[in-house]
Amino acid sequence: MKDRDPEEFVEKQTSSDFTQIITHMYRAEVQRSYNWRRRLDRTTEWSIVILSAITTWTFSVPERRHELLLSVLIFMGTLLWIESRRYRFYNVWLSRIKALEENFLARTLYPSDEVSSRGWMKTLADDLRSPRFKIPFWIAVAHRLRRVYLWLFSLTVMLWLAKLAIHPKPVSNIGRIIDRASIMGLSGMAVFTLIAALIGVSVLLSILGPHYEEKGVKLVEDDKVRKEWDKMT
Repeated sequence: MKDRDPEEFVEKQTSSDFTQIITHMYRAEVQRSYNWRRRLDRTTEWSIVILSAITTWTFSVPERRHELLLSVLIFMGTLLWIESRRYRFYNVWLSRIKALEENFLARTLYPSDEVSSRGWMKTLADDLRSPRFKIPFWIAVAHRLRRVYLWLFSLTVMLWLAKLAIHPKPVSNIGRIIDRASIMGLSGMAVFTLIAALIGVSVLLSILGPHYEEKGVKLVEDDKVRKEWDKMT
């Protein structure tokens, strides 16, 4: 059976009907993406609150153990997993918004023969019938590491090193700092090696993760274009 041309449906509708359908769809997708964006922000806020609370509690008394700061890394790792999963959902709605903006809104404002309505309409219809994630989970992890969690991991490690250096008494000898890092039978050097490996893997993953999911959402500064825009407005 021959596939029906999606433009046949459009041609049977009035221009206002089709525009109304697309407008409502666009608003719905924006609302969905906004809700998932808020969920992403919420997990980031949890990470910051946990780090702030445990840092304050640990540094307030010199005798409190440095392991408490390392436990923050476990919490952050869990939140990173949750946030990466949420980012994959957010990316689904964002990709639909981009498709509508590039192929319908932009074409409405400035018609161009470079965009084929048949292609984007069929792609969008297929995605509505059978929604699929647009990026693998590991790429979502790399994205969130690059944007948020690599910096939080690094800050946590820096605070942990500061705790080792000043509590219970300040020391400046690197050997003493390493000795203080021992945990539950593990030598300080072993703990340092594990932490360095964690940061190294995080850096490597954030670098290797492709940036294609971010294309099309960056604003480029162009003085000439800006001046022309200012004249029009």
